Amino acid sequence: MSEKNELREKIIETANTQFQTHGIKEVKMDDIAAALGISKRTLYQLFKDKEELLYESIRYGHKLSVDKAKQLIRNASDTMDVILSLYNLYLRQMKVINKNYFRELKKYPKVVEERVKKSRQNEHKVRAWLESGVKEGIFREDTNFEALLYILKENMEFITTTTMFDNYTIEQISNTFILAYLRGVSTPKGQEIIEEYIKKQTK
Repeated sequence: MSEKNELREKIIETANTQFQTHGIKEVKMDDIAAALGISKRTLYQLFKDKEELLYESIRYGHKLSVDKAKQLIRNASDTMDVILSLYNLYLRQMKVINKNYFRELKKYPKVVEERVKKSRQNEHKVRAWLESGVKEGIFREDTNFEALLYILKENMEFITTTTMFDNYTIEQISNTFILAYLRGVSTPKGQEIIEEYIKKQTK
């Protein structure tokens, strides 16, 4: 990798962390340059503006999540283990993200479009795992997974952007919300696995 590409990747990684931790509005290009010990001129030679850097940070963050998810899937013992591991990964990620991050993303059309595209890719994969769970007897076969995933997506968008739940963290709200849906579509066998998982997490 060339020195220029290496620096570019470091900038994207740093920007991704800062945007998620502090919110997009709070982070200036000056802040990112200072964090890396480079000049703002160097930063603008690699990224024309903040939106381009934000866009690349979204792509980087998605790839990071996908790589972690693939590792979890390889180590999972069955479908429910996959679902709960991915759910746990999601909660860990939500724990460190500033609430303003998702609200401010809406101001960048190109970034929103990229997030929607990535979200659709994820939905196909999750739906396949849910349908696999039906065959294993852990999810109800009368569940309309297409409708369920649409409702989940819309509700998660609302949860991460509304100010109604500002007394709670995104992690707390997501935890309550997602578990309610998982329990609802699970068979008694699936619910037993979920409750055992919750007990372990609580400990």
